[in-house]
Amino acid sequence: MRNDSNKWDAPAALTVGHTENGVALTPIELTRQTLISGPRVLSQADWSIVGWPGIAPTPPYALSLRRDRVLLVDGPDMADGWQEDTQRAISDASDAYSVFDVSGDRAFEVLQRGAELRLDAESKSVARLLFGIGVLLYRVNTEDQFRIHVASSHAEALVKSLKLAISALRSAGQGNSRPEDALSKTS
Repeated sequence: MRNDSNKWDAPAALTVGHTENGVALTPIELTRQTLISGPRVLSQADWSIVGWPGIAPTPPYALSLRRDRVLLVDGPDMADGWQEDTQRAISDASDAYSVFDVSGDRAFEVLQRGAELRLDAESKSVARLLFGIGVLLYRVNTEDQFRIHVASSHAEALVKSLKLAISALRSAGQGNSRPEDALSKTS
């Protein structure tokens, strides 16, 4: 069998933070992430429900994914499976999602490089596409600290995209963030 291992980058360690241009990218360790699905899951929730661009309270809280599904963050340990009494399905998703915080005065600008985001366009769901990758995005603690849950299999690609976007802020500050800006200065 042919050895093609040199054709791809080695997987990067996602446990180390990155700070540049006043924006910090930090991996977050959560105790538990639990998917709860059912026809009345939003109305039966015992926790604060967070939508976009909501600011999450201290855990536990639930992220609204769609009208019949939430992701409970740092909630109590629950038995997996169907619960007949509440008509809900419970799934431990602690290993399913990697979690990162993006914070700083220009954090929202970094995220806008990967998605069309507006703070004045409210949504019940935190599900978004960021750099073409499906994520769960919301704010925590302050208005300039954003938390991202991403499928663990896509975490490395998201981290690379975020680091590139953070590095690109330097160029934006110098006025040459887009090729058309550079062209207009030369003509």
